[in-house]
Amino acid sequence: MAAMNRVDTVDFCVDMGFSIKKLIDPNEEVLNIIAAIGGLDAKSVSTLRAWTAEKSDDVRMIFRGEEFVSRALKNPRVRGCPICLQEDAETDPERPLAAMAMRGEWQLRDMLVCVRHKHPLVTLWERKRPVERFNIGARLFEVSKDIQDGLFDQAQIRPTAYDLWLDQRLENGHDPTCLVDNSLYAATAFCRLLGTEMLRLRNEKHPNEFTYMRAAQRTGFDIASKGNDAVSDAYKKLAADASGAGDLPNKAFGDLYRSLARAHRNDRAFDGFRHVLWDSIIQVWPVAANEDILGFTLPERKLHCLLSAAQEAGVGEKFLDQLLVEAGAYPADDTRPASRKTFDATRYAKLIAEIPKLVGPIAICEAMGATRKQFQSLVEARLLIPVTSISTVKSPWRIEDGTKLVSDLSDLVVKTVTDEEHWEVIQQAKSRTKLAVEFIIRAIRDGSLQLARFEGVDGYRSFCVSKAEINKIAAKNAHEVTTRPRLPPEVICTAAAFGRSVGMREDQAFVRLVGARHTSASYVIVTKSGVKRFYVTESDISAFHEKFVTQASMASEYDVDWRTLVSRLQAGGVKPFSAGSEGFGHLYLRVDVEAFFGRSDA
Repeated sequence: MAAMNRVDTVDFCVDMGFSIKKLIDPNEEVLNIIAAIGGLDAKSVSTLRAWTAEKSDDVRMIFRGEEFVSRALKNPRVRGCPICLQEDAETDPERPLAAMAMRGEWQLRDMLVCVRHKHPLVTLWERKRPVERFNIGARLFEVSKDIQDGLFDQAQIRPTAYDLWLDQRLENGHDPTCLVDNSLYAATAFCRLLGTEMLRLRNEKHPNEFTYMRAAQRTGFDIASKGNDAVSDAYKKLAADASGAGDLPNKAFGDLYRSLARAHRNDRAFDGFRHVLWDSIIQVWPVAANEDILGFTLPERKLHCLLSAAQEAGVGEKFLDQLLVEAGAYPADDTRPASRKTFDATRYAKLIAEIPKLVGPIAICEAMGATRKQFQSLVEARLLIPVTSISTVKSPWRIEDGTKLVSDLSDLVVKTVTDEEHWEVIQQAKSRTKLAVEFIIRAIRDGSLQLARFEGVDGYRSFCVSKAEINKIAAKNAHEVTTRPRLPPEVICTAAAFGRSVGMREDQAFVRLVGARHTSASYVIVTKSGVKRFYVTESDISAFHEKFVTQASMASEYDVDWRTLVSRLQAGGVKPFSAGSEGFGHLYLRVDVEAFFGRSDA
């Protein structure tokens, strides 16, 4: 308007009754005057306001109906497309300044290209003082000849998908991508930040800041526009690159993490982006319960690492590492440093909690009231099982396992006796009759043998059985052994022995599998009451291997340590075979294992 009237903008404002300062941040009164002078209707005024950044508060502005921080729109450098301004000037060669118009989108820091002319936005002038910066008439007068002479022209560049998306989002709000529900300011800032970190990961170099920024925008947009799964995949790559012992999320995600953690921490527009990053962090790093990360906390720990678990348990890392490998927390060949060697905290919480409570044989014998010999017999009978079978561990026992066994047997005591002529402790009964301890205790539990306690004695060493009763049981057992039916010639071995040979040692796992009819076996009746003893033939063994694999058979077939294989299956969600609530140890269906690892002979 000033140019059409051939006057300076400052003077024009004064003539109209307001200062240029009020023009920079116009109120309703100023807008009404401008509308009246220019003959603008309500729709035109609304359009003018939509393309003009208006203050929302001290640090925010409303632009195109969305909220931005002021620095995203206000900059001492004023940019524009020289081709747009040249075309404006050509419409009125006599008064080019009256025809030249600054476009609203040029204000946005993340707009780098004029999509229409495929031309970079260039700096037309730079002024720190807003009054000078926004005296557009005066500034255009200074550069108009250079604009028309083509001195600002640069080579054309091809707009990226990001450029086209941003242009359409500003023009009409159209957004067919997964960013549609995010504010434009948050979306553009996130694309730039994510892209910058991905360029760092790729060690991608660019000749100048402009090309680098466009590459960052393009790269970030290509990922973010596809949704949270694509963003999470990018985070995994960034996290994998920061695998050192002291590498924390701020190193892995750089300025992206710092911006979401500090600069944008209280900006709700970034909550969605922040939550996806937080979710990725807790999948990789051993974040403690109630530890604040990006404004979020975990009610309980999701991951432990070897370092944090050792600190919690109060034991050495080397010792704990052995236990965790044996338990299948991670494979033996895991080379990650202790601070990054992570595992499922919930799954192994019981192991970590009980490690400080583990004791040696002397302590558990004292707690049980058992002699060392009695204790050893219970161990050999698998009535007491150590937490670990690692030979170098000197304290592998849970006191509660021993005290529970004593408590369970105490509940079966029928009387207290003093007569050592007719009663004897379980260990003496074992030595005299040659019956196994597990056989004697099984007879006590099934009610065929009475359990008593010697008066004045506590613990396991007090338990005793009737000599007469144990003699009868021993004689009956001897008779059943001598009259046991002969096995068919094709039998290879007992089911229990075969189970041990394939690694199914715990709790008679193979015999239970046979008893539940999940695999075949032969049997003979060994007692008058119909008790069966199972055996396997070559055909039984072949049928088992066709259907199942164990940790031992997997290790043999794939030539990899079984702990590594089991750990990988667990990580991949492949579960051991079970029948309802009954499990059989590290037993897997062959079809599941081969679907995960492939055939070993492929």
